[in-house]
Amino acid sequence: MAEPFLLPSQTFAPAYMALHRRGELQRRADTAVAQLQSCHVCPRDCGVDRLAGETAVCKIGRYAWVSSYFPHFGEEDCLRGWRGSGTIFFAMCNLRCVFCQNYDISQCKTGAEATPLRLAEMMLELQEMGCHNINFVTPEHVVPQILEALPIAVEAGLRLPLVYNTSAYDSLESLHLLDGIVDIYMPDFKMWDKKLSLRYLKAKDYPAAAREALREMHRQVGVLKLDERGLARRGVLVRHLVMPGDVAGTAAIMR
Repeated sequence: MAEPFLLPSQTFAPAYMALHRRGELQRRADTAVAQLQSCHVCPRDCGVDRLAGETAVCKIGRYAWVSSYFPHFGEEDCLRGWRGSGTIFFAMCNLRCVFCQNYDISQCKTGAEATPLRLAEMMLELQEMGCHNINFVTPEHVVPQILEALPIAVEAGLRLPLVYNTSAYDSLESLHLLDGIVDIYMPDFKMWDKKLSLRYLKAKDYPAAAREALREMHRQVGVLKLDERGLARRGVLVRHLVMPGDVAGTAAIMR
């Protein structure tokens, strides 16, 4: 394996540790939570007061909803390893993909509300189970809630790398708050054409938002780097679903 793509496990430390030591992690959390008052957490820019319990497209108010959490063995090899990826599935979504494979999670608000303390406890439970990382699935609309829980978890002993498992429909403002916190970005670049994005995702601005998001993710963490055991430690891992009739615009995305 080429040296630039190797991060030895003995010297690796999660990105958020340095920010936590100097108090920046808590400051980021406070800044993120303030976004909820006139919500501009994602590109929808709904402007509702989620701190007061108001909801809009994602139907999530003050606290995140978690559908389920468990060691997941269905992810890429470099994430699941031999003990699983510590996956937290957030309920609801800021997109409305007609082909969603997790419709019951993304559109039906399954699971239960999770306070910052409860979300931190989930991370620590997954670490105790031996998972290789903490994998936030569909986090775009709950970035403030994740950041609010993180200092609690770190103070209690969380030491696993963080995976941001996203549709790529993220705001640059939220991504800037995650700079130096997330170790591995795993965006799913869904579609290239804005008209088709409006038809199939209900978001005409998706392609432009996703392109900007991927550039920012790469700026923060660079190419994917593994340790000597083949586990992902830092970088960007892009997913793409090839669809019938080239609806997704695969050739353009690959370029």
